[in-house]
Amino acid sequence: MTVLVHAHIVTFDEEFHEYPDGAIVFDESGIRFVGATLPQVYASLPEQDLHGALVIPGFCNTHTHLAMVPFRSLADDYRDRLHKFLMPLENAAMDRRLVFVATKMAIAEMLLAGTTSAVDMYYFEDEVVRAAKEMGFRLWAGETILDAPSPDARTWSEGLERTEETIAACQKSPLTTPVVAPHAPYSLSIGHLEKIVAFARERGLMWTMHLSEMPFEVEDVRREHGCTPVEWMERHGLLDRDLLAVHLITLSEHDKDVLAGRNVPMSHCPGSNLKAGKGTCPVLDLMDRGVVVTLGTDGASSGNTLDHFTQLKLAAIAQKTMHHDRALMTARECAPLGNRNAGFALRAPIGMLKAGYQADIAVLSLQSPRMHPLYDPYSALCYSATGGDVQDVWVAGVRKVADGELVGIDLPALYAEFDDAAKAFKAEALRRLAE
Repeated sequence: MTVLVHAHIVTFDEEFHEYPDGAIVFDESGIRFVGATLPQVYASLPEQDLHGALVIPGFCNTHTHLAMVPFRSLADDYRDRLHKFLMPLENAAMDRRLVFVATKMAIAEMLLAGTTSAVDMYYFEDEVVRAAKEMGFRLWAGETILDAPSPDARTWSEGLERTEETIAACQKSPLTTPVVAPHAPYSLSIGHLEKIVAFARERGLMWTMHLSEMPFEVEDVRREHGCTPVEWMERHGLLDRDLLAVHLITLSEHDKDVLAGRNVPMSHCPGSNLKAGKGTCPVLDLMDRGVVVTLGTDGASSGNTLDHFTQLKLAAIAQKTMHHDRALMTARECAPLGNRNAGFALRAPIGMLKAGYQADIAVLSLQSPRMHPLYDPYSALCYSATGGDVQDVWVAGVRKVADGELVGIDLPALYAEFDDAAKAFKAEALRRLAE
């Protein structure tokens, strides 16, 4: 049992309870108590005095490709980077071992920045699951499925077979949950997509997909079908509460109404979207309609950082700029996108500090200049804090970061393991850059 006292606790619960000098009690089964005064029943337990440090629910990264760490800082400013560089390099050089080690690198980065769970879609996803188990990280895992050949499947049906392997791998750990992950409308035929969604529905699984992300995607669907990608999905009965839609950059007013009417939650990836020059999702319009909006980083190939504080800041600032109004997308509105809303979207007891919820917890030090003074913790989280302010992290009640250092993980050794696994990948990347 862990007992934290004299903590500034921001619960992110339904009433936004906040305890400037509070206590929280938890173990591996979950949170037992959160409040202003420690109950007598816990008085005999050892206490950790946090001296006013900020305690929040850990972040959930609701869209990422964890194993794409090898692409970080590679060909960042290329036009049409996805089709001309990333996908061909994946098929040529991404293998099972590299996926496993790169995923551990990504999880290390996220834990150090207060992220305690993620929704991943990639290839060799059973290796992603294995890495998450080894790191003690909470994961929703989906094998990416597309029509074209991928690093571990020649066809969409083979991708579905890999999904079966992912489902089996997830059953061996309480921290891993399978999802189904069709890639995008532009990379799957409608017939194949319908079969993939039927597969998810038959098994009662959530599914996640890039949607209305690419300019060419929107143009091609409109030219071929006379509608938007969202309308195209709706026509085929593919929009529902079990879809976690990703990006949603280009939306008509009708699209927004349809998504809200179908109760489709979404993952907003502001860092990736803005860096690629694609624009940004009209999240305020969606939130006004009742859509549950969450935050993702995308892969390290796209947004470069897996730090959720970066996403919070960009999410707020982009909306203010879009509408030319600094009063919109307040910090209190934006901050829950990083944790509480993920719990709603995934229907999981995460994202709040309340009794009965999972003990996925991050503690931020107030000892850096950027964290002084602290008038408003939500503003500090959205506009001031960085991953470097995270001092302690627990996942499922198990301490993963202590005083800013990973627990039980030798980072230099992990770097060396990654560099060795990435040798062939790096050589191929440099060869392609030189062409």
